[in-house]
Amino acid sequence: MKKIIVILDGASGLPCKTLKGKTPLEAANTPNLDFLTENGINGIMWPINKEIAPESDQAMLALLGFDPFKYYTGRGPLEAYGSGIDFRGKIAIRCNFSEIKNGYITKIQGASEKETRKFSKLLSTEKIKIIPTIGYRAVMLLSTKSSPRVTNTHPGYKIVKNFVTSAKRIAGRRLKERKCRPLESAAKETAKLINDFVYRAKRILKNKTIILRGAGNRLPKLKKLPGKWALLADMPVEKAIGKLTGMKILEKSKNLKKTFYTIKNNFKKFDNFYLQIKGPDTFGHAGDPLGKKSAIEKIDEEFISRLLKLDAFICVTADHSTPCKYMAHSKNPVPIVMYGGFKDKVKIFSEKACRNGKIGKIYGVQMLKILENYINKST
Repeated sequence: MKKIIVILDGASGLPCKTLKGKTPLEAANTPNLDFLTENGINGIMWPINKEIAPESDQAMLALLGFDPFKYYTGRGPLEAYGSGIDFRGKIAIRCNFSEIKNGYITKIQGASEKETRKFSKLLSTEKIKIIPTIGYRAVMLLSTKSSPRVTNTHPGYKIVKNFVTSAKRIAGRRLKERKCRPLESAAKETAKLINDFVYRAKRILKNKTIILRGAGNRLPKLKKLPGKWALLADMPVEKAIGKLTGMKILEKSKNLKKTFYTIKNNFKKFDNFYLQIKGPDTFGHAGDPLGKKSAIEKIDEEFISRLLKLDAFICVTADHSTPCKYMAHSKNPVPIVMYGGFKDKVKIFSEKACRNGKIGKIYGVQMLKILENYINKST
């Protein structure tokens, strides 16, 4: 039996005053997600562990069964690989162009795609190339033989262990870019090159700056997943992980109806589909509970309703929680539902209700095995 895994990027959250004490997921009208819940088994999941507020790429590795503490090699290499950028012999780093005022960051996502292209060209040197990717995002390629083990200058992500980071709350903080520091003696040159570059960039860009995270110089070594997999995702890092695990990358439309028909039209070609839907996360980062609620409702009405027509086991979850009150990813667990076989007594797809389901409380690396067991027991 085929399986479809749907990741609602950042859909989980915390109660909001605007929504009368409900989370956006609880407040949303989601009859189709609730149908899956009522006719499947449910639980809650920490994508990595209870202490990490994960980035999406780290969470995706875990959900596919790869321990991020063992496999993850930094955001930069995945950004580069997923964007078709050759970084062999260089250090790759993920960049944001951000707005600043009086030395403080006022907007992390602070440049248009046109500005990003302009700034990238303006700042590139013989040793440091800035290559624009999507929107305000870019990849830095650093020509050095020194170590990539340095801290982030991005104030929203702290390295916890190896290359794994944990997101920090954005709302209510006065944000300032961090000085890049070496995490080992072999990385001193890397840190100096980055700090000198950022100083120069601020002088040139005036009311803008460039913040960096996820330095690395190699890709993770991942085994190919068994069976034929297709991936539909928007961002370079997800496409990179898809390629590294042997998935076929299908073009994903921003139109949810078209996205469904991409799955339907390719349904016979693949055993498994992995789908990442970005919408709710964007409103979580913007601190907009009503927008996040509407984004969840739109996914339910335009995509999940159609997905129910396919003869497949369906798993729906989130890669992390993005509470509007934090405007950042958090450590909170996310709900998960597996549909297509036996069921439990949970009826509502929400953070609170799914706690009472048969899946129980799990970690991301367990998800695929639990889903396979569910399928095997149901067929």
